[in-house]
Amino acid sequence: MEGNRSKTNAIQRRILGSLDARLMAVRQVTMENRRHNTSGVDKVKQISHDNKMKLASKLKLGKSEIRSLGIPIIEDRAKQMLAKLVLEPEWEAKFETNSYGFRPGRSCHDAIAAIFLALCGRTRYVLSADTQPCFGRIDHEKLLNKLNTFGLMKSQIDAWLKAGIMVGYADRTDEVTQSMECALQEGVISPLLANIALHGLEQHVKEWYAKEWCLLTGRDAFVTYRDRRRQVSVVRYADKFVVTAPERADAEAIQQIIHVWLEKETGLKLSEAKTSIVYTINGFEFLGFQIISLKQPDGKYKLRIHPSKTSKVRLIQRTHAIIHVNRSASSYVLIQLLSSRIIGWANYFRYSQCQKDFSKLDYTIFNQLRAWVFRRKSKGLRSRTKLQEKYFPLGKKFIFRGKFYCNNWTLTGQTKDKKGIIKENFLPKMSWVESIQYVKIKENASPYDGNHLYWAQRIEKYSGFSYRTCKLVRSQQGKCARCGIHFTPMDVIEVDYIIPRAKGGLDHYSNLQALHNHCHIQKSQIDRAYIINDDFDVGQIH
Repeated sequence: MEGNRSKTNAIQRRILGSLDARLMAVRQVTMENRRHNTSGVDKVKQISHDNKMKLASKLKLGKSEIRSLGIPIIEDRAKQMLAKLVLEPEWEAKFETNSYGFRPGRSCHDAIAAIFLALCGRTRYVLSADTQPCFGRIDHEKLLNKLNTFGLMKSQIDAWLKAGIMVGYADRTDEVTQSMECALQEGVISPLLANIALHGLEQHVKEWYAKEWCLLTGRDAFVTYRDRRRQVSVVRYADKFVVTAPERADAEAIQQIIHVWLEKETGLKLSEAKTSIVYTINGFEFLGFQIISLKQPDGKYKLRIHPSKTSKVRLIQRTHAIIHVNRSASSYVLIQLLSSRIIGWANYFRYSQCQKDFSKLDYTIFNQLRAWVFRRKSKGLRSRTKLQEKYFPLGKKFIFRGKFYCNNWTLTGQTKDKKGIIKENFLPKMSWVESIQYVKIKENASPYDGNHLYWAQRIEKYSGFSYRTCKLVRSQQGKCARCGIHFTPMDVIEVDYIIPRAKGGLDHYSNLQALHNHCHIQKSQIDRAYIINDDFDVGQIH
């Protein structure tokens, strides 16, 4: 942030040579990445603990053999992660305010909140755009010049670019219910390089509009430079972005400016099929949400953000497919398959005006389930009344996220565990997920800024983790129960049983704790050893 290039590079070289950084890089790609079990071109999915240590000890950047990185081998992934650990803190200090895609601690909801602040109480013309889905065409020389890094890092990234690290890096946000914080396994460092390539777009548009366009058109000639910049907003999520402007002519001019900037700075082009200019009264879609300005009786406009029709249709098609494939499955199994999909979808869209949409979707999914139930003609349950009593019990109360609900048409299921104990579950209603307001991240906040209290509160409220995980994080004051280190947005958090279920541990909050993924693995290894030896001591493993 101080612009001290020599000091920055010195610190980066120190990180690059650090054993701690190499160990973290290997641990990240072999244990914590969501696709760490995906085999590379060498067909290797996992390596032993000893081999992990050997890999960490010899890990270093360099222009080694250049090979196709369709799915990199573990060593290549670890090298990319090491380079990311070196470069990401520098660029997180420099990235633009309204850049949100594939950055630690930032999500789709921050982008939607930024759009809400830009459009709240007013109507605007919106340029919704996307780059052509081919980052393999990115200009390598321009990207390397923008990186402006030291020689070893520059030569290594140049080698990766020539090997095709950016090929296929596109279309990651089509399925909005999937995790938005995960990049493709094809390239660990690809999302960071893509963000670096597109860095500067927001600043360029605002500068051009305030210094040239406003004065050229004669509008707002006597308004301050700061106010002219505020007339437009640019919100970017990865390679998708939204630009708001007062007039249609402004949006059309900005589209041309962006087209020129992309070709000059990155070698990319706008996708004609995915680029459009709309008036907010007509509405537009972004990241799965429908955003529209509605006129109120007093003549003012109110912005409404809710799940888009496309997103709702996709969910219904998915639930229909799951129910159709599992026609003969038990209700217990079907609930397990549907619950994560439905509640996960609701958790994503809960930060909007969603309750009416949730109620309508509940009714549609209920009709799918009712048809599934009434097709089942098991022995002794041939009448619809008896089928209803079995699968939709009357007068039963359900506890969901600490609240009681009574609904006569809630699907329930039962099964027996290995000990013969009957276990029961139910399919929560989407309308039980409450709509809450999302607070956008601070403009220049970064997980590397050392503000542990702020990030602990963000993880607790807006991390996207399950309700149970967030509750445990809050009770532990944002720290791992095993190592005592604060959780960060880059961490994978796991829920652990203090006393394992195999030793009679209860599935209750008093027996649960939130741990880092690697701490959870260590704890589970100790648990397993004590269980096998039948020598279990809670005090020794906690």
